[in-house]
Amino acid sequence: MADVAILIAVERLGELLMKKATFLQEEGVEGQLRLLKGRLERMQSFQRDASDKESNDERIRNWISNIRDVAHDTEDVIDAFVLKIDTPRSRRRRLLGKLGNCLAWIDSKNIGREIKSIHARLDDINRSRTALGISSTTSNLPNAVEWRRQLDYWQQDEHVVGVDGDTDKLLKEFILDESTRELSVATIVGMGGIGKSCLARHLYHHRQVADHFDCRLWVFVSTEFNPKQVIKELMAQVLDKPFFMDEETLSQLAWRLRQCLEGKRYLIVLDDVWEDEHWEFLATLFPCEEKASRLLLTSRNRVATMNAPYIHEMKLLDPEKSWELLLNNALGKLCPRDFEIIGREIVKKCRGMPLAIVTVGELLIDRNPCTEKWEKFLKEINFHFRKNAIELPEL
Repeated sequence: MADVAILIAVERLGELLMKKATFLQEEGVEGQLRLLKGRLERMQSFQRDASDKESNDERIRNWISNIRDVAHDTEDVIDAFVLKIDTPRSRRRRLLGKLGNCLAWIDSKNIGREIKSIHARLDDINRSRTALGISSTTSNLPNAVEWRRQLDYWQQDEHVVGVDGDTDKLLKEFILDESTRELSVATIVGMGGIGKSCLARHLYHHRQVADHFDCRLWVFVSTEFNPKQVIKELMAQVLDKPFFMDEETLSQLAWRLRQCLEGKRYLIVLDDVWEDEHWEFLATLFPCEEKASRLLLTSRNRVATMNAPYIHEMKLLDPEKSWELLLNNALGKLCPRDFEIIGREIVKKCRGMPLAIVTVGELLIDRNPCTEKWEKFLKEINFHFRKNAIELPEL
């Protein structure tokens, strides 16, 4: 059954990510695997509805079969990593020599391509799910915006547009500015979907930033603020292994975190801070030493972080940057003239909001694109905004 295959794949991914996190980070695939695990978990809820309908529709039976194939291929990727990690290189060469070309793809680049191929197949499965009317059996699944908000910090955005100026400004005036030696705080503010977390990730992964700090940490705060969970997530990153200690009090956990950070120059991103009381608590967690450490917050609520000495306000994308972002996500660099005419009309509807443009671009991806589909999408664009919980700025 497909649900069993998905469950096994999800469990094995979780085990791999927990036990081999450092290796996966070095290979540059940890983010892709975590994202894959989340997508498969989400697919489980849709698969249950499909199972109830499959007896009456061969197309749905094929859809379930496709999910099962993806789950099995995910297990093959896991097996490849286990072989690569646990087998010494010299022995692996001998093993590959005996088995021939059937295991030649265990090269890291090939594994990375296989993971991307699985994501592409999941994209196709998700699009056909909508066409077949398959719905989730779990009412509290996060919507598309919430999934994107929780995008893991190591998952770098493929198509980043319009952040170079913001990046240079924040690097020069805040993150790398050593004229201020004490712990300093900056906030990136703006409405939801404007690209605050995207800019923060761009800064977090910047080569100069990686070289400048002893450690970099990232935690997603959100409206569902859980102080213990925030500290445990930070501790797991500092220690580079899962951190439990469920029996400890909040003050004991806070003390442990401060002990781990003392003496280090650190950059910590607190993503999606909503309330001023949340920030007031978070501000007490970090040692204030003259190490030029930095706290970088993202928030749609200026009041929540009004005491931050440095505030960077996000701006909407201009028409050309908006078009570039849509083009990168939907078609690539080349675009026929007839697509551009319709595409620029679609971009106008997005009002310079990066999340809206990226979401639209993903919905427009098609192996056989045609202008008729784009024209139909333009007419129905407000429906897609509502369906994906996209908020647009006022005109």
